Amino acid sequence: MPRKENPGPISAQAQQELVSEGIENYELPKSIVMKIAKSALPEEARLTKETVLSLVKGSTVFINYLAATAHDVALSKQHKSIAASDVLKALELVDFGDLVDPLTEELKVYKDTAKSSTKKPRRDSTAAAPSASTAGKSFSISIPAQ
Repeated sequence: MPRKENPGPISAQAQQELVSEGIENYELPKSIVMKIAKSALPEEARLTKETVLSLVKGSTVFINYLAATAHDVALSKQHKSIAASDVLKALELVDFGDLVDPLTEELKVYKDTAKSSTKKPRRDSTAAAPSASTAGKSFSISIPAQ
């Protein structure tokens, strides 16, 4: 089957029009949206079915619009992938600039946590740890001096 022709970059507005035709295909899980909404409300507050549906559809549209705008930002920088900085810039473009500072802080905490959890103790660069396939066999690795 031949590939579809790539029409090139399209604007955020055009992307929104394409998505809005089948937004139901991209809806966020209702259970997750309800958990987030309930965490922001007092315990005695109840959500009707219409409220949950409105939250699901509204958050789905917002995320799609933000992603499309971030994609446009990335394309303007001639990048193929969307980076966190593109999303933060997109937030400013869609008039949610007041979220940029708190999200930047959260991103820094996340990166620090990820960095510390993946940091492993350094081993001697001339010694190699035996793997399961080489256990019991003797071998040596020599690394030429630079």
